[in-house]
Amino acid sequence: MNKSIYINPFDLECEEYAKKFDKAMDDKSWQVVRQLIHEVELFLQINDTISYTPLYYSLGTAYGDLAFHCSDEFTDKNKEKSLFYYRKCFESLQKEELQEQEYQPYILGLKLNLLTNYGNTFDYCDRKLAAIRMYREALKICPDFMMAKGNLGVAFLHYSMLLHDSSHRDYLNYFAYGYLKEAVNDKTGNVYVNAKKWFNSAMKKYDPEYIQCVLEVPLEIPEYDLGDEEETDYRKWCLSNHLFLNPLNDLPLEHSCFAADVLELPPVVTDAKQEEIPIYFGLFNQIKQEFIYARYLIYVGKTYRSEPHYSDKETYLVNLYDYPQYSSRIEGIKLAFRSLYSLFDRVAFFISRYWDLGLKERDISFSNIWKSHMGKGKKEYALKNILSPKDNYGLNSIWWIYKDFKEKFGKSSKPKSQKLNVLRNALEHKYVKVHDSVLFNIDEPYVDEELTYHISEDDLYNYTLELMILVRELIIDLVLAVHVEEMRRKEKFDNRKVLHIELDNYDDKWKI
Repeated sequence: MNKSIYINPFDLECEEYAKKFDKAMDDKSWQVVRQLIHEVELFLQINDTISYTPLYYSLGTAYGDLAFHCSDEFTDKNKEKSLFYYRKCFESLQKEELQEQEYQPYILGLKLNLLTNYGNTFDYCDRKLAAIRMYREALKICPDFMMAKGNLGVAFLHYSMLLHDSSHRDYLNYFAYGYLKEAVNDKTGNVYVNAKKWFNSAMKKYDPEYIQCVLEVPLEIPEYDLGDEEETDYRKWCLSNHLFLNPLNDLPLEHSCFAADVLELPPVVTDAKQEEIPIYFGLFNQIKQEFIYARYLIYVGKTYRSEPHYSDKETYLVNLYDYPQYSSRIEGIKLAFRSLYSLFDRVAFFISRYWDLGLKERDISFSNIWKSHMGKGKKEYALKNILSPKDNYGLNSIWWIYKDFKEKFGKSSKPKSQKLNVLRNALEHKYVKVHDSVLFNIDEPYVDEELTYHISEDDLYNYTLELMILVRELIIDLVLAVHVEEMRRKEKFDNRKVLHIELDNYDDKWKI
């Protein structure tokens, strides 16, 4: 019988440094941690090769632990550095040299811890949905990895606390409690002592009666008809990619009950003299509908490839023999990307109106809503109100999405989503050539001497899907932010009568 031989692609010095970091963190010797960080950062300036990939994980974990355990270190700078080094580690793990089969046990072992700790740093930044994604990915690799399960339980608990829909809260809490219980009762020794205490303290937040009557009762999930075969395939694709505007689609199971865009704004308190329905509801409808249509376009672009669409027939195009993709299907994916990108400014318009920032219409953008002043010289003006992200979980998550999308982390010369920004600029203003992924091999998108942006169809799809996931997070965070703000505003009305006005559902039969 042939026995597989596995090879460790990483230098043993990585393991030695990991032990030093672990000991310093266990001893709470934070000055030693800082010294090790400085030493490893200098080392990597000289030895930036794939054999030292785990050192980026060690640095990300060290900065994350400093931010979490030291009150004076709980800074945006340390969180940014943690995210930066985790991303460097991910980028390195994706390199072709590390894809050999004999390396995989070591690669997957590193990925398990990387995904879990990456999720923890997202959680420190209040990006609950991004954290949940990381924990889910870890559990795909190893379904019984209890550190990921415990942290996912904590994330679901916190997520539930931000929702205004009580039925959604019950579902999330059911899974939160189950994962926390598994992690606390773990017998493998894979859950650290301090982590087990953390998970146990989270479990204790639940009232005993709630545990008995809701969390420990077998969960009954109703079945729904997903429609004909074509609609069922579409909804299953949305479910598997966690793309429904529905908090329950963040759960790790794909159920017909969750295959609907049920996300809505919480009740909004207005002045009794206001006769018109607030603009927020109509604007949110538009944001949702644009997202839903973009999602459908990318699905069609990915799946409907059996034959040319009739709109493309008898269309004269010159054959340049470089295997470009010309079709309504490809244009649909491009349009989906552009539409999704525009939703950042649409959300900014919502935020500007709802929080009454006083931005002039021409100045409203996803970048400008975080400022205190606009314009220069005689045209300069102060905003009426200034956003305070740290006072609102939802807003803080949106703030970190902005930083992720627009700002530079750590020593990076570009923000995380720079590739999305470059593609958007090319789609809006330049010539983008999409190539068949089989016939024309492109390792990554590039711009040639003629300033043509070249991208494979697979990369176009993956970039658009990545953007869609980010925009979904943005939209859900917007609802969470409004809910937190409404809870705060309602405190001002404790001694005043508030009348409830119900808004009707927009019937499906009208959507023609």
